[in-house]
Amino acid sequence: MGRSSARLVPRALVAIVIGILATSLIAPAVALAHATLESTDPAAGAVLDQSPSVITLKFSEAVDISLGAVRLFDGAGKAIDVGTAEHPGGQASVVQISVPQLADGSYVVDWRVVSADSHPIEGAFTFQVGQTANLQPGVIGDIVSREPTDRAAGTALTITRGVVTAAIALVFGGLLAIALGIADTSRRNRLIVIVSAVIGGIFGLLQLPLEVAYATGRSMSAVFDGGAWSDALDTRVGVAWLVRALLIGVVGVVLAVTMRHREQMWWRSVLVAALLGVGVASAFGGHGATGRWHDVGIVTTVIHVAAMAAWLGGLVLVLCDVTRIDGHRLHLFSTLAAIAILLVTISGVVQAIRQLGSLDALTNTHYGILLMWKVAFVLLVVAVAAVSRRLVWRAELDRPRLQRTLAMEVVGAVAIVVVTAMLMGANPSQALTNKPFSAQLVDNGYLASITIEPGRVGLNEMHLYLSNPQSSLTEPDDLHVQISDPSRGVAPIDVAMVRSGASHYTAPNLTFPYSATWTLTVAARYNTFDAVQFTTKVPIP
Repeated sequence: MGRSSARLVPRALVAIVIGILATSLIAPAVALAHATLESTDPAAGAVLDQSPSVITLKFSEAVDISLGAVRLFDGAGKAIDVGTAEHPGGQASVVQISVPQLADGSYVVDWRVVSADSHPIEGAFTFQVGQTANLQPGVIGDIVSREPTDRAAGTALTITRGVVTAAIALVFGGLLAIALGIADTSRRNRLIVIVSAVIGGIFGLLQLPLEVAYATGRSMSAVFDGGAWSDALDTRVGVAWLVRALLIGVVGVVLAVTMRHREQMWWRSVLVAALLGVGVASAFGGHGATGRWHDVGIVTTVIHVAAMAAWLGGLVLVLCDVTRIDGHRLHLFSTLAAIAILLVTISGVVQAIRQLGSLDALTNTHYGILLMWKVAFVLLVVAVAAVSRRLVWRAELDRPRLQRTLAMEVVGAVAIVVVTAMLMGANPSQALTNKPFSAQLVDNGYLASITIEPGRVGLNEMHLYLSNPQSSLTEPDDLHVQISDPSRGVAPIDVAMVRSGASHYTAPNLTFPYSATWTLTVAARYNTFDAVQFTTKVPIP
């Protein structure tokens, strides 16, 4: 490749990166990468003539119940013995429990499941049997006010995600660079790979009990609880993380120790197979294997992980050897890095389109904001990499300057890994895509169950069920519902509500005029001095 061609490649890469990212921002909404509750039976706020035999919850996609629970309480807050949660008929998106014969009265259902991408989700709703309402004050608040996740475990999970991601790059990217002759088989490089493999394997295994502690709200002591380890292995995510940890730790060390066989077919085959296996395990242990375009998500995750490792892992070893590495090997890595950057960008954009679904979600969700930070860091590193590439392809190599630019790339790579770890722990379910919206809100012992269908720009239908601490049948003296968009200066818009049953109100013509994260406010007054207000965000793609 000539010098003129070498100059064109980084420019073309930057243009492709910007073009693809721009396309992703204007792409239409497509997929949901996180489970949401679609319906329940009994319905929220329902008044039944007789006791139900089962309670059923239907989600938008498969959920795991190994670390979750569905609990039932009477109006006084006393727990009622129910059957073990199961997937009826093998339907992974449906959760069902059997219940005993229930006396007339009010009941609260509290549920928690784990989405297929390892994020716990939970909620609550009420129903009533017969005409007797006996929901005591404060019961709902006591039931749903528990901490949903353990914050310390969540922070520890983010750290382990970052370490595991870095280990994948250093182990497999480093071994790939050595196999291609880009990096030396020196003792230092072997030590880098072995230490990274051991640390990555250990932190990968620690993710198992930490996921249990995070999903169930338990403390960090779950790491020392054998039951937590076994509980994690009852989930798909846990199995995927175990496989990934073993591939990093065991296979990584074996390949590093047998590095002298790097030119033999069996050694290279094991390296490629292990790297692909890590990619597949990452897909099934995260967002890659969830949501719409399931197969596309798995393939793009594998490509993303492999390309990331080839780029960042090779970069670290090249920096370590930059004072003595020859021009031919630098040219080889420059070409490899250019291809890897392109693959990382394309696969990352595909995943972003699957998970975000709208431009509004990019700026109004935690997941979207983190994604923008990652994109910013990637563009900065690509710009620095373009400078490094020009230095590599010059007739006279300026090694001190190249060393500085490579070091800047590594610093940027560390920032990318940190943001990626935070991104993997973020919940993309806030970027809803034409899915029914549902929420259960509590204020001063009162419960509001809200559903909005189909959850899109234009005409929607809203259902509102209200339960108060004394009686689920008591109607509010006044009800006022509004939607607003403060981010764009849109003043509150009144929503006309129609009474459709006992404490059940409907807005058959709820209209969202454009895509945004709207603020929905429900204000109810039961007497002169007893007023409650519920507020929630409704993302409309």
